Amino acid sequence: MISRSFIKDSVLIISVTTLFLSSSFCGTWSGDTLRVNPITFEDPSPVGWGAQYKTMVNFPDGNTEWSQILMVQTLKCDSATAGDKYPCGEWDYIWNTFIKVPQEDSLEIFTLASFVTPYGKRLELGGEIGWEWVYEISEYAPLLRGSRELISGNNQELLNLEFVFIKGVPARKVISVENIYPYGHYKYEYLASDSLLKEKQIVLSQEAEAFSLKATISGHGHEGPYNCCEWDSKTHTYRLNGWETYRWNVWKDCGNNPIYPQGGTWPFDRAGWCPGTKVDEYEFELTPKVASGDTITLDYSIEPFADNGEKDGTLRMSHQLFSYGPPNFKYDAALVDIIVPSTSDRYSRVNPGSGNSVIVIQNRGKYPLKELLIKYGVKGQRKKKYTWKGNLEFLESEKVTLPALSWKKMRVSGVYEVEVELPKHMTDDYPGNNVLTSNYEKPQSLPKQFILSIQTNNLGRAIENEFYISDVNGMVWYDKGEFKDSTNYRIAIDLSKGSYQFKFKDDMEDGISRHWWNRNAAPEQVGINGLVQIESTGGDTLVTFHADFGQELLLNFIVE
Repeated sequence: MISRSFIKDSVLIISVTTLFLSSSFCGTWSGDTLRVNPITFEDPSPVGWGAQYKTMVNFPDGNTEWSQILMVQTLKCDSATAGDKYPCGEWDYIWNTFIKVPQEDSLEIFTLASFVTPYGKRLELGGEIGWEWVYEISEYAPLLRGSRELISGNNQELLNLEFVFIKGVPARKVISVENIYPYGHYKYEYLASDSLLKEKQIVLSQEAEAFSLKATISGHGHEGPYNCCEWDSKTHTYRLNGWETYRWNVWKDCGNNPIYPQGGTWPFDRAGWCPGTKVDEYEFELTPKVASGDTITLDYSIEPFADNGEKDGTLRMSHQLFSYGPPNFKYDAALVDIIVPSTSDRYSRVNPGSGNSVIVIQNRGKYPLKELLIKYGVKGQRKKKYTWKGNLEFLESEKVTLPALSWKKMRVSGVYEVEVELPKHMTDDYPGNNVLTSNYEKPQSLPKQFILSIQTNNLGRAIENEFYISDVNGMVWYDKGEFKDSTNYRIAIDLSKGSYQFKFKDDMEDGISRHWWNRNAAPEQVGINGLVQIESTGGDTLVTFHADFGQELLLNFIVE
């Protein structure tokens, strides 16, 4: 067991400037930050089937308020991994990050997050720096105090795990976290018959003013005609006091997974997860339907199974209840994320950007957020301004697309900065979350004239493809569909100076690579690889795209 102390120099870092984790991590708000790094790439890979890293962590004690708590997970392919003969494990496996919390004379296990590893055969996962995932785990603040046993990762990849505590006032105080149904591995038959997760009676905290539920659910197995429950979407339900209150389907689109190409059938949609992604979380605000001190009943259920063998499929899940204090601010506009431009791993599909910026704003104040002045541009340079108007209630967020910047004269790389301001007649009660930065890279430059070369694949799959070249205003300059099988298309492109986007789509979300998984059962259905590349008019290759891309290829570029 690895054991680290919170007071070691290698574990505790206090900063009084803007938090900056790495070149791929989007900078967050100004303020004091504290970082706890209990697992590093230097720690030995766990040994044994399904083995996980285990360590004691000393989280900060006391009553310090944290405006935000992040968990940053970085994985790296390395020959030191103990899972199998590959630097990254060959198969996709699910694992969880757990902490054990003392409860009277026992320890209670809480799930912080669930994750599924990517298919690792021939995988490139960020090279020596690895690939990064960021989890927002502020709601677990009451549990992340003092000494805790932590369990995370597995032996497929090396793991660096870091907890980032950002000092400040949260939107609302988290009073408690409760396991309604702790994490478990359940057979579909028993969930559907309600013989496992039975109705619970819960007494809500007198101290709290708001409550929410979180369900983390993933489907596994290949049972019945639809391969339940990995490949089969099911409907899930919460009943509050006997009434059906929330219904949702567990299903995740995998075609634009940022980790590609992988060694397996990674592009195909699954029940709540994709290879190399977090397991989806479903959150429900209970507050309008309950009050402090109420005694309620809560029951989880899933749709009935058909008599076709699917009952033997499995689901992994946890269900948790969070209790909160009142909103801490009347008015608080927050910048949550910068999607474009960014060098963050999770946004690598849409970056580098060549035109419109995309950000995420959130209302963290009690009263509705209806207007914001947004200033954006390269840090240290004159900013553009945009006025956003809408209607966001408490904790609601919105993705905002900003008018395009000109990237032609920008440096090859730099820091991008966004700032939000409330209207002048209003006061933002917490300006500490009004500024956000990200690293950017300048988009690729292409000549005015070039050749788009497309070699289609066969077996009737070419008809699935189409492409567009559009500018920042959305005007389409070139497009084509209805391709024929096993045909080489050479399309002459002639563009004026400006910023553009090339998009190549595949309707079946399986790219244009051969269907290698048919090599044993149906070798006649394997087919051939297609090819998409951009060439100069003189025949030089400028850009070559992976054939195994899933749903779409996207290249933002400029013509100078």
